[in-house]
Amino acid sequence: MLLNDRARTSYSFINPMTGLFLILLLSGLLVGCDDKAVVKKRSPASLPAVEVAKAELQSLNHRITVTGTLESKRTVRIYNQAQGMLMELPFHEGDSIKQGELLARLDDTIIKAEYDKAEATFKQSRLDYSRLEKLAPTNMTSKELLTRGKTKVTLDQAEYNLQKKRLSYTRIQAPWEGVVSERLAEPGDVLPMHTHFLSLIDTSSLIVKVALSELYLSKFKPGDPISFMIDALGRQNWTGNVLRIYPNVNSQTRKGIMEVNLSPAPQGAKPGQLTRINLLTPKRQVLVIPLSAIRYDQQGAYVFIIKEDNKIKRRKIITGEKFPLYMEILEGLEVGDTIVEKGLFGLRSGKKVKILNAAKKQQ
Repeated sequence: MLLNDRARTSYSFINPMTGLFLILLLSGLLVGCDDKAVVKKRSPASLPAVEVAKAELQSLNHRITVTGTLESKRTVRIYNQAQGMLMELPFHEGDSIKQGELLARLDDTIIKAEYDKAEATFKQSRLDYSRLEKLAPTNMTSKELLTRGKTKVTLDQAEYNLQKKRLSYTRIQAPWEGVVSERLAEPGDVLPMHTHFLSLIDTSSLIVKVALSELYLSKFKPGDPISFMIDALGRQNWTGNVLRIYPNVNSQTRKGIMEVNLSPAPQGAKPGQLTRINLLTPKRQVLVIPLSAIRYDQQGAYVFIIKEDNKIKRRKIITGEKFPLYMEILEGLEVGDTIVEKGLFGLRSGKKVKILNAAKKQQ
């Protein structure tokens, strides 16, 4: 009985110690696992990868395409300067005419009679005055009659010239070679004074008026070459030149008018056709960066510039003209500055980056 009590006492003493040891061992293992997790969690993150570009000088220009409508360089509206019935109007729309050709004839019956009367009176007054001049040396006429005779010749000549001019208004001739664009009357119509009854256009030389931004307008001058294409005539290109630039700019659109001369006009070109004008601005040296490198916020445009140890810094810039792949930089960068072109998402000043195209940066 005594032996069994001791055995139970020894067994009870050993079991708690063993349990405590096991607990401590397990705790150590758990702590070790936590330390490894912490170490793994605190390992340094990988650097953001970016591609870079350089601010550089390039000789660039703009290619501008604008559309306009063909117009005749010269258009004349024919008005009658004598009233009467229209007797002849031989031409219709589309007819070609030559300079000096008879366009229209008005009834001249009354005007012709007045002309004939004025002509006869003028001839008679000259004869009368001539007789008086012959009698003057013989004192068979007075100076007063001689003066009156001379005055009458002057008055009759003025009336004759007036009726001659009125008669000429009954026959209307073409001022220059062209094509009839409008026929607004028919023979038999009685035309009041100053009625527009016919229009002529000169198709030998055509023009196009195009609206151009004020940013480009000052880069051109009269005589500069251009190329153009008329949609109705296919894809062929022809050449022309800047004829004139209007002095005013529209305050709403900020555009001005440029007039382009298409001379000689292509075969088949007609007023009213759609025309595409291609303009090239003069080349100039500009400091540029790729468009993809520029970001915008409420403060304006900015880029990320690469500093020492591949750290980046935000740099505010002022931009100028936009080109197809580049943007002109007016302020904020200098030639040779390295900037981030791709991989801009999530970047901020002071952050270190990994440059993927390092070779390009060193060039």
